[in-house]
Amino acid sequence: MTPLLYKKTGTNMALALVGEKIDRNRFTGEKIENSTFFNCDFSGADLSGTEFIGCQFYDRESQKGCNFSRAMLKDAIFKSCDLSMADFRNASALGIEIRHCRAQGADFRGASFMNMITTRTWFCSAYITNTNLSYANFSKVVLEKCELWENRWMGAQVLGATFSGSDLSGGEFSTFDWRAANFTHCDLTNSELGDLDIRALIYKALSWTTTRRRCSWSGLASR
Repeated sequence: MTPLLYKKTGTNMALALVGEKIDRNRFTGEKIENSTFFNCDFSGADLSGTEFIGCQFYDRESQKGCNFSRAMLKDAIFKSCDLSMADFRNASALGIEIRHCRAQGADFRGASFMNMITTRTWFCSAYITNTNLSYANFSKVVLEKCELWENRWMGAQVLGATFSGSDLSGGEFSTFDWRAANFTHCDLTNSELGDLDIRALIYKALSWTTTRRRCSWSGLASR
């Protein structure tokens, strides 16, 4: 389908694309604002450093999201976007920023937020904040020491995932299986913990600091 181009000023674009297969380097490093991408296929695209602001990636009529599987999303930024039902499986997402977005039902399985230094040494980097992650799938995803605060996690699937050391403060965790993943040393300050049953957990130590009300988990992990 031929895209409708509303405007283009420098690197700022406003587009309306429907059913498009996005070429690998089409949007690399661009800044795209207030655009719509309905049923678009970004699979394998290089979106390194690309910034999307106020964009819609979810088609309410078809109830389908866009396909970002295997995309290069290093340092990509999504702000105030609708990423509901988006497919991020096996994407390379080191340093990704997803802020003030809707991402209900998004699938992150196999996505990598890690920089592998050696086979035994790595670090993660991701900033997913103020975002609705209800029913999103993070199964077996590693998000260690990442900024994941003030998100809604209702019904999110986290089986086998690792969030060790991450900032999960201000989160909403209703209908959430705490035993399914590793939350060692996470910051849960001011979070709504839902069905968390501390007595049912295997842990070595549990400490609360009264000044910050920080919850430091030293053994909350999947069994």
